[in-house]
Amino acid sequence: MRDHEVAGLLDHAVATVELPPGLAHRVITRSRTRRRRRLLLSGGTVAVVVAAGALVLPQLWPAGRGGGSEGGGTGPSAAADVPAGIVGPDGRRVPLAQVVAVGRAGTETLVLIRREPRAQERAAGGQAVEVLVAPDAGEPRRLLDYLSYDLACVDGDAVCAAVRSTSSGLGVAVARRSGGRLYVLVQAPQGRTVEVVANGVPHPLGAAPQGAVVEVVAAEPYEDVQVWASTEDGRRYQIPWAPGAVLVD
Repeated sequence: MRDHEVAGLLDHAVATVELPPGLAHRVITRSRTRRRRRLLLSGGTVAVVVAAGALVLPQLWPAGRGGGSEGGGTGPSAAADVPAGIVGPDGRRVPLAQVVAVGRAGTETLVLIRREPRAQERAAGGQAVEVLVAPDAGEPRRLLDYLSYDLACVDGDAVCAAVRSTSSGLGVAVARRSGGRLYVLVQAPQGRTVEVVANGVPHPLGAAPQGAVVEVVAAEPYEDVQVWASTEDGRRYQIPWAPGAVLVD
């Protein structure tokens, strides 16, 4: 069973019954570990390219500007402005301090808003967001009420485990299908750079403390897309996909 199918089953189960603590990330992590071993045996490698980026929230380029990427898709874009009409559960405009990441995905703007993680997840270093989308035409709406992340590393990734233990977090990534295209929105703590690799094609994003987006070509994001981060001292680790991080209507 593919990761996205497992994630769908887990999402359904969460809505109906309390899952054992840690089940979701154990299932997904073990699946990734098996795939990593197969890739290592076949000699597959991934190169991570470090690039600098802006730390402010500039207006994002419209889709297609900023150059194309090898292998399809468009070039990376820095964080966008938070659209008007984005409000929290209390109906009030969301403070910028609560916005984890924001970026353009085709004709939409994705906004990740910080949420209080559940007690067990918080104790394990987990973080959480809700995901909203603001289309160019229409009212903003919630795509996902709760997405838990930062709970798991790929088995055997010592750098990932060490970085997570610092309490600064690994970062978060979501993939959004829109208009037949696939966009990846990534956020990583300040002082790190990120890269998305889709079907072996690297897409350097640079620094993304408020988020950065790239359009990629991939049929199965959980299977075909990896998100990597690099610290200032040159250490690299993979930002794990959280169950439910591939967003569809």
